[in-house]
Amino acid sequence: MQVCFTNLGCKLNQAELERLARDFSRAGYRVTRNLASADLHVVNTCTVTHVAARDSRKLARRGRRLNPAIRTVLTGCYVAEAEDRAAQATGADLIVPNRDKERLLDAVHEAFPDLALSQSAAPTDGPYAPIEFGNARALVKIEDGCNMRCTFCIIPSTRGMQRSRPPKEILAETRDLTAAGFREIVLTGVQISSYRWRGTGLYELLQRLSSEISTGRFRLTSIAPWQFDSRLLDLFQSERLCRHLHLSLQSGCTATLERMRRPYTAHAFAELVDRVRKRVPGIAITTDVIVGFPGETAAEFEASRDFIRDVRFARVHVFPYSARPGTEAAELTDPIEPVVKKERVQELLELAAESEHAFVDEQLGHPAEVLWEARREGIWHGTTDNYVRVRTRSAADLTRRLTRSVLAARRGSAAWTTLPTPATGTAVPVARERGLHGA
Repeated sequence: MQVCFTNLGCKLNQAELERLARDFSRAGYRVTRNLASADLHVVNTCTVTHVAARDSRKLARRGRRLNPAIRTVLTGCYVAEAEDRAAQATGADLIVPNRDKERLLDAVHEAFPDLALSQSAAPTDGPYAPIEFGNARALVKIEDGCNMRCTFCIIPSTRGMQRSRPPKEILAETRDLTAAGFREIVLTGVQISSYRWRGTGLYELLQRLSSEISTGRFRLTSIAPWQFDSRLLDLFQSERLCRHLHLSLQSGCTATLERMRRPYTAHAFAELVDRVRKRVPGIAITTDVIVGFPGETAAEFEASRDFIRDVRFARVHVFPYSARPGTEAAELTDPIEPVVKKERVQELLELAAESEHAFVDEQLGHPAEVLWEARREGIWHGTTDNYVRVRTRSAADLTRRLTRSVLAARRGSAAWTTLPTPATGTAVPVARERGLHGA
């Protein structure tokens, strides 16, 4: 039996889908990227914007067009928002809400007995190949849900209240992944700074992971600015924790933040960034920004733009505001005209590219630990601990290798380098990659 997985949305969605794929693989299914030959299509949906919801519906229908006999399973946040109409809107054969996602394999066997493999079915031969995140880095979900009530956000409705996984489960999953050869573990969730389990917070969890897992490095995803634990600054001094911090800004204008119901000011955010940079030289601070929130005046946008320029983020993920039914912001008056929103988004995208390039330029001439992930068209692609994309040419097999490399030059948003022996190679320029990716 062959199963094809399709994912939309955040790294949390990616982590969940990779875990589901491992479950299916262990049960004897063959994970494939070819919808035309698959028996089952599992779509992990997103609804953070109206575009994400539309794409979720489109991708769910795509499998049936390519393969009329395929069974389609729909799960994820779009299902949570539109559970009563998701099947009709997408033609899905089975709907699995977020609350039941972890037992999706069982739900498939119950719904489609003919797809249930016998107990004697052999697991797929060889190591599990990740679907989309790469062969060197793996995602581990440590928490889910959110207790905040930001006026623009649908996540508390689609994922429920905040809840954390037991450290024992996280450690076991991390051990399995590092034993399988993954060299970087990315800890993810809706808001990992909210992690709490019987007196264990994110700081204590990282301490345990570092002491009990002897190989590889760890990377954090989104941290709430108001929940930043200053003790983490001590852990960043170790090469086991990547010098990368994603702090969700949403707006650089305090008046807009108040309407969003974000519990900090632009000034407090800037003070936090300054404190982190003083303790952790070279750290990449990345962020998300919403453009065109209802009532955003020209002056408010300019204040946000100027703030983003002054903070000098390593990477900025720019979102145009999208009204989500059921959120408070969807009821606000004074929406921003689409043409104005589009112009503002473009302005911030250009600023984000300049900021990213400036950060990469600051790293040139400095050594960094590069994790090499794949070779495409003769060029090796890797990522530094502080989130710079790096390229080089080498005859050696660098897959999943960590090398200490000096970044030599920048082309577009990526750096290139020559490798020290024994992994010698000649650095080559790379073309600028399109788009910016969220952390």
